[in-house]
Amino acid sequence: MTFRKNVGRLIMSASLLSTAIAPWLADWNSTHIFSEQWSSHARFHGVSYLCMAFGASVMGLWALWRPTPDRDLGHIVGALIPILYWGPFFIALLVPGTAVEDPGHALKRVMGIPVNVMAAAGQVLLSVVGFILYKAFKTDNEHVGSGMEG
Repeated sequence: MTFRKNVGRLIMSASLLSTAIAPWLADWNSTHIFSEQWSSHARFHGVSYLCMAFGASVMGLWALWRPTPDRDLGHIVGALIPILYWGPFFIALLVPGTAVEDPGHALKRVMGIPVNVMAAAGQVLLSVVGFILYKAFKTDNEHVGSGMEG
């Protein structure tokens, strides 16, 4: 397998690995999961969300790299998992009373944009670009459909 043929899958893998690891690094600390400002119920949801991100990302990596006659499906799953994890950051911004940072815990900014929002946008973009590159460099004989033909 050539690099060109796998570049899309490698980019999607980077996004999946980031989706599995980055939330734990960002949230398993005193400003999030162990924050005194969080209720026990909020901690429950936070830990559940971290575990979901990790498990779904592992599943996405498996779908992306497993041998199968229908590689498109694995690539769709591999691209969608980071999009479905990081995309809701932008929906949450639309809900009145939400914020990307807690009072007294200002985030660093890149071009005026909080780093967590920039990271979310980057992961979504990586997944989209990875999928587009996979489709662009895929050979015609790689996709045989759903495997249900004939």
